[in-house]
Amino acid sequence: MITGCDTVLLAHGPVPEAIERFLGVWSQRWPHLRIAVGDEDTDVFSPWTPGATAWDGSTGRLLVARDEEMVAGWDETGYVLDATGEGPFSLAYEPAGWRSLKALALEDPYVRTGFGYEPYEVTLVGSGLRMITVVAPDEGEFGRTVVDTLTACLDGGPDGG
Repeated sequence: MITGCDTVLLAHGPVPEAIERFLGVWSQRWPHLRIAVGDEDTDVFSPWTPGATAWDGSTGRLLVARDEEMVAGWDETGYVLDATGEGPFSLAYEPAGWRSLKALALEDPYVRTGFGYEPYEVTLVGSGLRMITVVAPDEGEFGRTVVDTLTACLDGGPDGG
């Protein structure tokens, strides 16, 4: 099995709409964007067309490649960066299986300045939360860009609020 670096995000709200926004933004970077939607055995890629994908509202999986060349190399090399410093990635989303979650707050949730901060445990409580797993080739610049762009779209931006 070929693996990449996983990042898990928690979000509230309609994830399919955020993914559609994300693909719109990402297609500006990758004009020949190819996607495959479905279960783990999905390997039928097609050009992404805005609004044409029938997204499952609760659970879904999406494979994303820059172009046909990246699609062709994915099975052989997996989640690796190519000569341009980019690589294929996947997104998967599903409902969170719990109503609350204990987490370590590494940053001050009150956003105070001028005070020292020691990480402490917090409890995240909420219904309707979705887990979104991003699998990218690396934790470097490209992987961070994928996650940061998706995070902005999950938060209602770009062009989403």
